[in-house]
Amino acid sequence: MNFDKKTMLLIAFFFVGIAGYNYYLQVKYPEYFQQQMTESIQESEGIVPEEPKSPVPRRGDTNGSADTADETASESDATNSQPLLTNEELRFETDERIIVFDQRSSSISSIILKNYFQTRDRVRPVELLDTPMVMQGVIDPNERTMGRDFEGVREGNKIRFSRTDGAFRITQEFNVPETGYGLGLKVSFENLSDKSLELNAGLLSLTDVILPEDSGGFGPAAMMALHKSFIVSIDGSRDDEIAVDHCEEPDELAFDLKNELVDFIGYDNHYFLSVIHPTEEKVNFTMGALRPARSLICTMALVANQRQGFVEPGQIVNLEFSGYFGPKDLDILDSHGQEFVNTVKFGWFSIIAKPLLAAVKFLYGLVQNYGIAIMLVTIVLKILFYPLTKAAAVSMKRMQKLQPEMTRIREKYKSDPQKQQRELMAFMSKNKVNPAKGCLPILPQIPVFIAFYNVLSQAIELRHAPFFGWIQDLSIADPYYVTPLLLGVGMFVQQKQTPNPSMDKNQEKIMLMMPIIFTVLMLSLPAGMVLYMITNTAVSILQQQWLNRKLEKQFG
Repeated sequence: MNFDKKTMLLIAFFFVGIAGYNYYLQVKYPEYFQQQMTESIQESEGIVPEEPKSPVPRRGDTNGSADTADETASESDATNSQPLLTNEELRFETDERIIVFDQRSSSISSIILKNYFQTRDRVRPVELLDTPMVMQGVIDPNERTMGRDFEGVREGNKIRFSRTDGAFRITQEFNVPETGYGLGLKVSFENLSDKSLELNAGLLSLTDVILPEDSGGFGPAAMMALHKSFIVSIDGSRDDEIAVDHCEEPDELAFDLKNELVDFIGYDNHYFLSVIHPTEEKVNFTMGALRPARSLICTMALVANQRQGFVEPGQIVNLEFSGYFGPKDLDILDSHGQEFVNTVKFGWFSIIAKPLLAAVKFLYGLVQNYGIAIMLVTIVLKILFYPLTKAAAVSMKRMQKLQPEMTRIREKYKSDPQKQQRELMAFMSKNKVNPAKGCLPILPQIPVFIAFYNVLSQAIELRHAPFFGWIQDLSIADPYYVTPLLLGVGMFVQQKQTPNPSMDKNQEKIMLMMPIIFTVLMLSLPAGMVLYMITNTAVSILQQQWLNRKLEKQFG
C-alpha cells in the first residue's frame, strides 16, 4: 500500500497528538494512572488483591484500625507463635508523620508524611514507601534469611521486636522522635550460650520499588522510576546510582563499601528520602537490587554488617543507626544533622545553587509566589551582570564600525587564509577591539544557569507551587507549552537586535536555529526553569535596546 506525503504527515500528527494528550492526562490525573499501573503490576506478578490479615492498615488508612485488635490477636494464634501487639501499639503519630510497624516481619509498613500531598488538591498525604521496608538484625548478612516470630514490646515512643536465632537473641529497637523526620534504630545481639562465639552481625533492609512497564518511556511514569536512586555519602561527597539500571542487572551492586563511616546510605525518591547513618563505628555496606528487570516490582537490599570477633556468654553487642525518612528540605535536613544536608544534589555549582535557593525562599516570604520570586532573582542577576553586558556591547559596536575595513582585508588576502588572519588580528589589536568580549556576558551565566536548573528541579519548595493561570505547578513542564514558545519568540527577537559584525551570513543562519533548539529543549523542563529563561531573555532585550540607543549616540 502506497501513501503520499500528506497522508504520512497526517498519520504522524495523529500519533503525536494522541501521545501528547495521553501525557497531558498523566500530568493532570497522576493518581488515576498510578492506580492503573499498580493494578497492571499485580496482574503481571500474579498478585490477587485481598484484604490484609496483618494488623497493619492499608495504604492511605491513616486512622488505623484499633477496633480490630481482638480479631487480629485471634488470627495470630494460627499464624504466629508470638502474641501480636495491637494496631494502636504498632502505630506512631506525630505532627509530621504517621509510622506503622509490622511485628511479624519487623518492618516499617507505612510512613505517611502528613504535611506533603500526592497532588495539589491536598487530599492524599504522601506515602513514603512503595511497599513495607523490612529492617532486621541478622547473624550472617550474606544469607539474607528472614527471621519470623518476633516478640513485640511498645514503651512510649520506642518499639522493640525480638527473636532468637541459634545461640543469639536479636533485638531491633526503633525510636520514633516526637517531632521531625528522624528515626533511631539499635540492633542488639546477645549471646545466650555458655561459651564464647564468633559473631559477624548486621542489619538487613529490604524494600520493593514499583517500576513502570517501560522505564525508558516518556512522561510521569518513566520519570517517577528514574527519580528513584541508591545514594551514599562519605566525607560530604554524595554518589548516586539510578535504581532502574540496577534492577535490569541485579547481580551488579550499586555500592560495595568496606569498613567505611558513611554520612548516609539509602534511597532517594527525588523529593523524599529514606536513609540511615551509622552513629559510631565504621561498617561494611552493600546495596543493590535483587529482582530482575522482567519483574515490575524491584526488590532492593541494603546490608550493613561488621565482624564483632568473639562474644562472651551473656555479652550484648549493639549496632546503632540514626535515620531520616522525610522531605528533602535543606532547613529540615540541617536540623536533623549536617550529615544529611548533602542528600540534596546541587551538582558542581552547589556553592552558587544554595545562595540562589536562599534568595528565592527569602523573596517568596515577601511576595508569597515562587514564580514571582524566581523572576525577581533573575532580574537581580541581570543587573549584577550588566557591566559585562555593557562591555560586550561596546566591543561589538566598535567591531561594527571597523567592519568595512575588515571586509577589505578579507577580500585583499582571500587567497592566503593564514595571512588574512594575521592581518585581521593586527588590525583589531591596533584599534583595541577583541571579538572574544562578545562572549563575556555569557560565560559567567553558564554556571548560574546550571545552578538555577538544579535548584528549580530539586527544590521541594517548588513542588505543587502555583504561578498564575494554567501554570499551577512550577516543578513540572508547562502543560500547554505556552512558556517555551514565548521563550523561543523572545530569543529570536533578542538575537535579531544584538549586533555581531564578525559573524558571516552562514553563521547567522545557523544561529537563527538556536531559538528553535532552545524551545524544543524547554518543552520538558520545569515551568519554573522556563520562567527564569523568559525573564532573563526579556531583561536582556530591554538592556540591549537601552545600550543600542546609548551607543548609537556615542559612536554615531
